[in-house]
Parts: sequence; C-alpha cells; structure tokens
Amino acid sequence: MTGTHEGGIKSAKGGTGNPDRSSPAAVENYLKGINFPANKEALLNQAKNNSAPDDVMKTIQKLPDKEYGSPIDVGKEVGHIRSNFNIDDAIK
Repeated sequence: MTGTHEGGIKSAKGGTGNPDRSSPAAVENYLKGINFPANKEALLNQAKNNSAPDDVMKTIQKLPDKEYGSPIDVGKEVGHIRSNFNIDDAIK
C-alpha cells in the first residue's frame, strides 16, 4: 500500500521496509534519470539522489558489483535477490 509504514520506514513509491522484498519495479522507480550502462556505484548514487528509502538502498547494495546495461538487467538481479530470500525463508 502506498504511504503505509512497515518496520518504521515509509513505503511510498514501492519501498517495503524489508530489503529482501523490494520489488524490481520499486528499485527501478528510484533509478529514474540514470544513464545506462551504469555500475553499482552509479545505481546507488542515482537512488540516493532520488531519495530512495533504506530498503531500496539496501537492495541495490546487495547487487553484484558489475556494469548493468539496462533497467531490465537491474530488475533481473533484484529478482534473484528476492527469489533467494524466498527460498531461504521457505527452508526455515
């Protein structure tokens, strides 16, 4: 829900409050204005400039340190982070 709070973090624009559950769309939303190709540092800087919430920043920090050719490349990596979390969560 837009504008709700989860874990004390405002989740407007897709932030969830949980870095393992930030959606690819939420991360992409905070990368608006970035020029691709872009490395991880550029992604972090752009997200910070766009006032990304902590969960989105932490998700980007978990991305592999490489060059991303497009928002699709970033979204795929975010999806891997989420699926790894879901597998780990299911094992518990």
